[in-house]
Amino acid sequence: MAGRIPLVLLACGSFNPITHQNMRLFELARDHMHQTGLYHVVGGIVSPVGDDYGKRGLVASKHRLAMARLALQSSDWVSVDDWESKLEDWTETVVTMRYHYNRIAAQYHSSKDLPTVSDRARRVEG
Repeated sequence: MAGRIPLVLLACGSFNPITHQNMRLFELARDHMHQTGLYHVVGGIVSPVGDDYGKRGLVASKHRLAMARLALQSSDWVSVDDWESKLEDWTETVVTMRYHYNRIAAQYHSSKDLPTVSDRARRVEG
């Protein structure tokens, strides 16, 4: 898929518990992004919230993580990340997004190697 922007899908939420529909959304989003012809989805991340989220009836994060990992064990492109769930305090989604962006960019050795949607928009407009 040369020329397409690599894209990692991120789903944040309580996943209390993770559902079939949660997992299906990744497939639907990946298919849609591929159909645009602009993006190549290279991975997906499920990021459960921490215990301090404040949702009534929220199961402990260690159990939600275990359920999510079990549900996604056969996926070769969607993984479960525990960073957000290990935080002592609730965090805004944008903080989680920045964390994952920086981690992914570091894997590419430089954020210049990982184009953003705004980079693509500048190329199209420019």
